[in-house]
Amino acid sequence: MSWHHLRTGKTLQQRLAQFQGHIAELNTPRSGLEPGRIRQVFPRNFIKVNHQLFIPLSLNSIRVFDIPRTRRGARVGIRTTFPSRNAFRNMRLVGVGIDYIELQGKGRVPSRILFPLSSVESIYRPNRRSYKLKRTCIRRH
Repeated sequence: MSWHHLRTGKTLQQRLAQFQGHIAELNTPRSGLEPGRIRQVFPRNFIKVNHQLFIPLSLNSIRVFDIPRTRRGARVGIRTTFPSRNAFRNMRLVGVGIDYIELQGKGRVPSRILFPLSSVESIYRPNRRSYKLKRTCIRRH
């Protein structure tokens, strides 16, 4: 898999600074999902969401909404350090930063999901044949 064209050369903090003012959903290890607006991104370690300070590199993932879809990227599957039940098995990888990866979210509302590298176990190329077979088996039942 070649991802050289997806490298951004940015840190997670720098990328989040571009999303300041957007609505986000923080997946925290202890308290679950924290929705809110990204109010401020500090230069070093913190972001401010809903009058709380969070450390982005300690989060499981950050989903930012209202980001236009893109056609560039590579189809990948992500295994995470937290339980995700194959939720990220067929996603589009759209960016690789210094300390994070960026996926295009699925669903009606366009979004991006940022994963700190500390919450990613592995990245793999999904097998299209087995994915299609699983989908057809599910539909038959």
